[in-house]
Amino acid sequence: MTELADFHVHPNYSIDATGTIRQFCDRALEVGLRHLCFTTHYDVNPRRTEQDGYWRYEGKRILISDRMLDIYFAEINRSRVFYEQFGLHIYRGLEIDYFPGVEADVERLRAKFPIDFAILSVHCLNDIAISDKREAPAYFLNKTVGEMADDYFSLLRQAAACPGYDSLGHLDYYVRYGRNYYGDEIDRIEIERFDEVFAFLRGGASGIELNTSPYRYGSENFHPGQDMLARAIKAGVEVISVGSDSHHPEKFGLGLKHAYDLLRQLDIEPKFPLVK
Repeated sequence: MTELADFHVHPNYSIDATGTIRQFCDRALEVGLRHLCFTTHYDVNPRRTEQDGYWRYEGKRILISDRMLDIYFAEINRSRVFYEQFGLHIYRGLEIDYFPGVEADVERLRAKFPIDFAILSVHCLNDIAISDKREAPAYFLNKTVGEMADDYFSLLRQAAACPGYDSLGHLDYYVRYGRNYYGDEIDRIEIERFDEVFAFLRGGASGIELNTSPYRYGSENFHPGQDMLARAIKAGVEVISVGSDSHHPEKFGLGLKHAYDLLRQLDIEPKFPLVK
């Protein structure tokens, strides 16, 4: 059985994260992880450049560029060499925000850079970040739950069809802040809506992650929820990875053991990590 791995980690290159690559690596050893993939946000929607299109480097806010990617991967490579002596396997990754048109950039990134693992995620609807509690009201207060679901699944289907990524991130992420506006009505969104997404993933090179980020907020749940996870597996979708979506070292790895316990019960082993 695969050792515990966290394949969704944001070091402080992401502007919404704290903690250096080295601090996360040290923390991984403290909590007994042996596989760690850094997945800094790569958000290049031209309509959201001012909000998202920057990384943090040497204390400064720097526009995302190929030069910054080279710096980022070079630091990961140095860490790979250093931490190998401690039995920690480190991987190079990105979490790419999906918007229509990013497909060409995903292809370019995979061809040009030494990316071991790429997550593709939906964070924005109508170019509003529903993943950000400061922006979320501007979207949710102006949409019914049905309208939101239409927008979300339209974009998620397009993301699922994008070539070049490994894992579709936090599949039902709309519940994170959407529940604050729709209450239990959000649970009545038809689970069948995911079937069109699963059709793109079935038997392909890409699959889904089991994301444990709700544990950071005191909820013992996952993205996707267990009913949705079971439906995905029944549809032939592969669970590619498990990740905590950590943005801070002190929150690193929360819920991972519970996620792997669940997958063992389902007789599922994630494709990543690559090293067994």
